[in-house]
Amino acid sequence: MPSHDRLRLAFLGDPNSVHTRRWLSWFAEHEHDVHLLEGFGAEIAPGLDTRIQVQRYDAFGRLRGPLVSSLHARGELRRLLERIRPQVLHAHFVRRHGWQGWLAGFHPFVVSPWGSDLLKVRRHALRTRWWNRRALRGADLVTTSTDYLRAAAIAAGARPNRIEVVQHGVDTGRFSPGAPPDGLARRLGVADRAAVIFSPRAIRPLYQHETVIDAFADLPGGPILLMSAAGANLPYLAAIREQIRARGVVGRVRIVDEIAHGEMPAFMRLARVVVSVPESDSFPVSLLEAMSGATPVIASDLPPTRAVLEPIAPAALVPVGDVAALTAALRRAIALTDHERRQVGETLRRYVVQAADYEANMARMEGLYRRLARRA
Repeated sequence: MPSHDRLRLAFLGDPNSVHTRRWLSWFAEHEHDVHLLEGFGAEIAPGLDTRIQVQRYDAFGRLRGPLVSSLHARGELRRLLERIRPQVLHAHFVRRHGWQGWLAGFHPFVVSPWGSDLLKVRRHALRTRWWNRRALRGADLVTTSTDYLRAAAIAAGARPNRIEVVQHGVDTGRFSPGAPPDGLARRLGVADRAAVIFSPRAIRPLYQHETVIDAFADLPGGPILLMSAAGANLPYLAAIREQIRARGVVGRVRIVDEIAHGEMPAFMRLARVVVSVPESDSFPVSLLEAMSGATPVIASDLPPTRAVLEPIAPAALVPVGDVAALTAALRRAIALTDHERRQVGETLRRYVVQAADYEANMARMEGLYRRLARRA
């Protein structure tokens, strides 16, 4: 890439989030100068793209207290930005990272809420609401993954004329229809032709795995439930394991320690249905990945998921916490004929290819960065 086309980009975000890493990696791969600013002492797990330059700063300092810490973080981050001289600063997640970006007073500044940072803020959490409003109001651009999250961002303080809907995106080439690799079912102890129900969300209270277990336990026959313990809330994981024992389905549940993102397409292909039934959510990338692979899905009937699924797969929606409705939906999904599965899958994949392709969304974001850089 010619040097005059190369962007220098700085990001604030969780260095171990797969979504942060995928976003930054696209720009590194396309020869932009990418810096990840980390001020909270995070231990960075292996696998971060080596082209991404990690820059450390101290967000707290030795003296604690809201005002002292804020002033310290502002000075530290400003000095770092003066040294790097990025053309754009982009914070992923409003809380913590967006707050830090706003404190620095750097422009152009982009902030991207991910969902819970706006949708799970309690009514009486005045301090969080104040900080969120400052970060969103002060941004030159706010990106959201859905129209519903866009409305939530406006309600929280974002300027309506500064918001763009940009998906994190799905690699529709990797997440595509096909058979799982030989040996995956055997590795997981899953019998040939067993119906696999995959619940890929982290085992945390938000994601209502207790509802999944109860609904699964009420299914006849021998389907297998597959889950991952990566990023689990440990007390909640223990409670889920106890529930599995109490419901007598230990032999039909597989909780694997971790699923690398590179293996996720294979797990999606193994699944007869992918289920995600949280109490609150934006539209999760894991559902989009399943849909891209033409795997039927079941999701909580929440505004962001309803907006996408009601026109194309209304049977996929179930009320939050409704065990009977989830059991019935799982039973319907498992019973689909090959022809019916193909029809449902083609519809789901078509949506992802048109609206949530990773390459297309990141290329669009590149254009937005260029527009901001030209205005600076």
